[in-house]
Amino acid sequence: MRLAGLLSKVRLGAALCALAPLLLAPMSAWPAEPPAPAEANADIYGTWRLAKVLGSADIAAMSDRQAQAMIGKEVVIAKDRFKIGNRTCRRPTYERSVEDLVKSFREQGHVSSANMGLPDPVTAIDARCTHLYLKAPGRIVVHWDGFYFDAIKAARGVRPRPTRH
Repeated sequence: MRLAGLLSKVRLGAALCALAPLLLAPMSAWPAEPPAPAEANADIYGTWRLAKVLGSADIAAMSDRQAQAMIGKEVVIAKDRFKIGNRTCRRPTYERSVEDLVKSFREQGHVSSANMGLPDPVTAIDARCTHLYLKAPGRIVVHWDGFYFDAIKAARGVRPRPTRH
């Protein structure tokens, strides 16, 4: 019994010695607040520009001409809204999933993924009114009215130019 009691006192003393520098540090050395966790979806929030048409579904809600007219349009992705051109979706969900590229595009989008330039597997983001796909840092694919657009994130104060191919 005596040995067990002595060992617990030794452990307590060792723990206090380890904590002493932290407990004795001046208050000014302590962080004011714990660091904020990285905000979910920070990688997609911001202003984007549609750069080019990558493909379309077998059945689409706009013509090829209307899709080409979307090039250069602004896309705003925010916590409380998704805005493309003059249309706004309120309360988007931005639920993420990782999907098999070829299977998801063929079965869900009725389109070939060959010209999308997306990784396989792909991170798909359900915004409630549309889908987004992570392509690379500063690049996403936006699905809108049956068409898939390459989108480039705008640097603050700079408008990216659409690419024509």
